[in-house]
Amino acid sequence: MIESNAHRAHLIVAELVRCGVDEFIIAPGFRSAPLALAAISHPGTHCTVHFDERGSAFFALGYGRATRKPCVWITTSGTAAANGLPAIVEASMDSVPMICLTADRPPELRDTGANQTIDQVHLFGRYPRWFVDLPVPVSERDGAYIRSTIDQAVHRACDGPVHLNCMFREPLLEEDQEEKSIPKMSWSTEEREQTQYMTAVGSAFAPSQRLVRKICEAHRGLIIVGSLQSPEGGKAVHALAKHLGWPLMADISAPVPPVENMVTFFDLIVRSERFTRQYSPDVVLHFGGPLVSKKLQQFLSHARAETYALIAPSSDRIDPYHVLTDRIQSKISGFCNYLLGEVPRDKSHAAWTEAWMRANTLARRTLVSLLDHKLSEPSVAWMLSRLSDHTNWILGASSMPIRDLQAFLERDATPRVFANRGASGIDGTLATAAGIARGQSGTGTVLLGDLAMLHDLNSLALLKDRDITIVVVNNNGGGIFNMLPIALEQEPFETVLGTPHGMDFRFAAEQFQIPYTLADSCARFKETWRAAAASAGPNLIEVRTDRRENADLHETIYTSVNEAIEAELLT
Repeated sequence: MIESNAHRAHLIVAELVRCGVDEFIIAPGFRSAPLALAAISHPGTHCTVHFDERGSAFFALGYGRATRKPCVWITTSGTAAANGLPAIVEASMDSVPMICLTADRPPELRDTGANQTIDQVHLFGRYPRWFVDLPVPVSERDGAYIRSTIDQAVHRACDGPVHLNCMFREPLLEEDQEEKSIPKMSWSTEEREQTQYMTAVGSAFAPSQRLVRKICEAHRGLIIVGSLQSPEGGKAVHALAKHLGWPLMADISAPVPPVENMVTFFDLIVRSERFTRQYSPDVVLHFGGPLVSKKLQQFLSHARAETYALIAPSSDRIDPYHVLTDRIQSKISGFCNYLLGEVPRDKSHAAWTEAWMRANTLARRTLVSLLDHKLSEPSVAWMLSRLSDHTNWILGASSMPIRDLQAFLERDATPRVFANRGASGIDGTLATAAGIARGQSGTGTVLLGDLAMLHDLNSLALLKDRDITIVVVNNNGGGIFNMLPIALEQEPFETVLGTPHGMDFRFAAEQFQIPYTLADSCARFKETWRAAAASAGPNLIEVRTDRRENADLHETIYTSVNEAIEAELLT
């Protein structure tokens, strides 16, 4: 169903009120009329109307300075919005709470010479603590995104201004709204905001009793660990997982020590629709940042757990599917230590955890049968975990290497795994490895694809005298695109996505005086890798694969794991 401007505006105002923001200052304008009418019609708001945009913005500043609560400044588009800059600068420089809702034209009117249309994206520069360019209303299914955006905005506005630029397309008001000043629209009766925010103060931390109660009452709890920078945090999660007994699913780059209830092969398991429907969580504790595994993210979004709490020390919004019910800004160790003292051990989770661990065993058994014999991209990642007693760390390049490490690397005694997952680019992988080697003791392995290698060939010079084994998987192009549901074997897909180049890396290794080996079997790979890891300086091992065969093997693995789980756990 198409979302109306009125519905979008009501959703924004209702969520602000649910978050405890009830003071509004409105500067009149037609583009902002949906927001203004929604604010003045809500029974829980107090609205002041002032004809001057500059003065109204300073009103919001004064309210925030006096109460330490944000006032919402609503204004129309164009230079009307620009008049708020002085107040926003002052609020930013003195950390005064403030929320700016500026109305804007839809994208098709931008840069077209349309009347009263200026560039309002980051209109106030770097002064706001946070900026969002809200899209025009399209579907009512966007409600979770809008609500979680407002929740984040209120959280960020605690110590300075935030700016939400709200695009609206004409007709701005429905016919009944044009005839009457107050729209006929019922307000939501939901009691709480979509995502509740909590911030730890110093070392003391006490989450809401509601959250603690939900954790204590959980019947199907999951512990998820995303990207994690601190080994201290990983150890704290390890202790909490051992205490609660819930299944633990840790991102490949998260330094979490192995524990008996760790589900290593969750990326494969959650592809089973029947299993995930039957074993869906009611409480999720997510520590750290985003996840490498897209399939795990999708499973968690579809599960719609009654309580989904994300705990991380930053204030960043980490909610790509808009499912968080609780966002706790805290040191991970502080939160875990608090729960260890508040939540008793509960063995009622045994059957739930056992089902996940049984699925993990079945996945591992399937991998043994499929990957122990023939050299392939998955088998390289699989073998690295078994050879890890000779190395201290692994760097997985973006695209398929880090995904294969996530799916197929065993966690028992696995070395520290690094990855550039901030923006997930393939560039600079070798240079990153050189930097890690400078800051990390011991030997390392870099697993990367041929395109990532071509992007960073010159950085082979940085690896001189560093104990690094470079494993380059050469499938003559972008192998990840063969995983997509498009006909890559046909033009123009192969040319523009596959990007075949026809090169190998023997002469590149020779150019930089790095020992080179072409591995053509699992036995040859293991033998070469062990020798390289035991020797001083860099080594380069090339593994040549076929993109189509690689895609087929991945599909075979997914299907085989699914069949094994369904045959033994869902009969």
